[in-house]
Amino acid sequence: MELIPSFSVETWVLLATSLVLLYLYGTYSHGLFKKLGVPGPRPLPLFGNILSYRKGICEFDEECFKKYGKMWGIFEGKYPLLVITDPDVIKTVLVKECYSVFTNRKIFGPLGIMKNAVSVAEDEQWKRIRTLLSPTFTSGKLKEMFPIIRQYGDVLVRNLRKEAEKGTSIDIKKVFGGYSMDVITSTSFGVNIDSLGNPQDPFVENAKRLLRFDILDPLLFSVAASGFSSADD
Repeated sequence: MELIPSFSVETWVLLATSLVLLYLYGTYSHGLFKKLGVPGPRPLPLFGNILSYRKGICEFDEECFKKYGKMWGIFEGKYPLLVITDPDVIKTVLVKECYSVFTNRKIFGPLGIMKNAVSVAEDEQWKRIRTLLSPTFTSGKLKEMFPIIRQYGDVLVRNLRKEAEKGTSIDIKKVFGGYSMDVITSTSFGVNIDSLGNPQDPFVENAKRLLRFDILDPLLFSVAASGFSSADD
């Protein structure tokens, strides 16, 4: 039995050429941060640094912060992503120049109506949607939400007090994640899911599935693919 297929010379040349072109296509943008003098972990062809998320996104960020300081560059697919932790620079990006320079956000390539989400829309479309949404966040509307937020704050305190009486350790991220979800779903959608008292609620379970990172998840490959198209724009 032959381990190597008996292709013709032309087929081997075509195969080798295709692999080389695929490699170049998946890596040609990976030298960007090096040219700019921005440190960061070395990306892999096609995938960039997204495979490093297997250890956890927060853990990966902490590792990079300890190694590279307040700023570093990574790649999701071929899409360059500059990570900033300096408070002054963050304020410049999110406040001072948010509406003049940094209007667009990272592109994941959603389809259909999701392309019009305020977190994804770009340029004039983003400005139009923001103008429509701004009245929702007036001081009067926010004051109306405060009793709901306070209600779930009381639930949070009661749950923390119960755990303290037991004398056991708690997962802070899980507890405050549930509190945040309760506040968002109640104020935005008028839905009471009580994720703190009922973590088995279908809404909570599906939200966890959405946020859980799986190296074999098709979403991972869709992110990488969207990175390819984004870098070409």
